[in-house]
Amino acid sequence: MKLIDILDAVPIPVGYRLAFLTNFYREPLLRRMEREHGLMRPEWTVLICLTYRDGVAARDISEITEQPSNSVSRGVTALEGKGLITRSPDPDDARRSLLHLTDAGRALHDAIMADYVVAEAEMTASLTAAERATLLSLLDRMCRDVPRWQSLPPYDGARR
Repeated sequence: MKLIDILDAVPIPVGYRLAFLTNFYREPLLRRMEREHGLMRPEWTVLICLTYRDGVAARDISEITEQPSNSVSRGVTALEGKGLITRSPDPDDARRSLLHLTDAGRALHDAIMADYVVAEAEMTASLTAAERATLLSLLDRMCRDVPRWQSLPPYDGARR
């Protein structure tokens, strides 16, 4: 039995489909990134976040991505060791370090992201331009609604 065989049988049709697509989109790219660039998932998460907003702390990345702080911390340490990011003291809080992409970090991010862009285009190739726009709009609405539904059962006690 293949995963796709149960698409219509699961009681969570949206969640299952999102996970199914995510697995087949992201996992091969993560393995390729590790093999070709020696970069692990937590490191990629940090690079993506710093490309979006340079000068944030590791704790901020953990909160934004819902990734465990120890995973983000390992990613930060590895990236710093590879010369892909640097740290600077936070002028507002001496206990925090702010993270910054180096030119090499930005170049690596851009090279890897190009693979993700191509893969996304292939993943959505069966959709028309209008369908892709509709899908993006629906996913955006769902993403922006996360704070509301994460405050409800069964999530309301999951973070404690």
